[in-house]
Amino acid sequence: MYKLGKRRGWATAKTLLFKEVTLTDVAAIVVAAGQGTRFGSDIPKQFLLLQNRPLIVHTLERLQSAAVISQVIVVVAKEWVDYIGREIIGHFHFDKVGAIVPGGKARQDSVLAGLQALPTPHDLVVVHDAVRPLFSLSLLEKVIKGCETFDACVPGLPSRDTVKRIDGDRVIETVPRETLRLVQTPQAFQYKFLMQAFEKARAANFYSTDEAALVEKFGGRVGWTDGEEINLKITTPRDLQIAELFLQKT
Repeated sequence: MYKLGKRRGWATAKTLLFKEVTLTDVAAIVVAAGQGTRFGSDIPKQFLLLQNRPLIVHTLERLQSAAVISQVIVVVAKEWVDYIGREIIGHFHFDKVGAIVPGGKARQDSVLAGLQALPTPHDLVVVHDAVRPLFSLSLLEKVIKGCETFDACVPGLPSRDTVKRIDGDRVIETVPRETLRLVQTPQAFQYKFLMQAFEKARAANFYSTDEAALVEKFGGRVGWTDGEEINLKITTPRDLQIAELFLQKT
């Protein structure tokens, strides 16, 4: 692991950390610790090329350009910390990245590691998947604005298909899709409430697939806003092909 110096050189340290923020700043946690086993690649999918640049570069460029974001924490598998510091953060000069930290066993552990790397508390924090490189700044602003009313705000898309609840090979019921949303990231949170939810989840040994579920579980109010069709999660080679097509049209 490395630390970014004044001349953007690297030296040994527990995390990469170099800038302070104020309480009015919005921080972003970029989750890039997955191995991408479903993709079938030799390297994690966040480092695969999209228009000749790693996926994560597209994600970080959008956060770098967002005036509302003052600091970014990147969470990666420990064996990739050196690489991302040297080849991604250093090479592309992402000066909003305040720390690169190793992730944990589960996503929830990784996000908590990112939160703990923030040098000071924040009013708001955004959590985003590195493999969703095509989100718009408008969507980012909408979820952040949602936290004026709620403890958290997530983007979601309606289901186009009929949804069935199953048990083994048997269909149990048809779920009204009007009340369902397919949730994306970025997700925005009141920092203090999210940290409290993590503490309660750790005490209860409760794990979930996204941080909004922690807020829901422990009494928080979660709002939602319309997601974006273009904001797809790169999970399979086909997703990467679709992302290439989206970028060609923008």
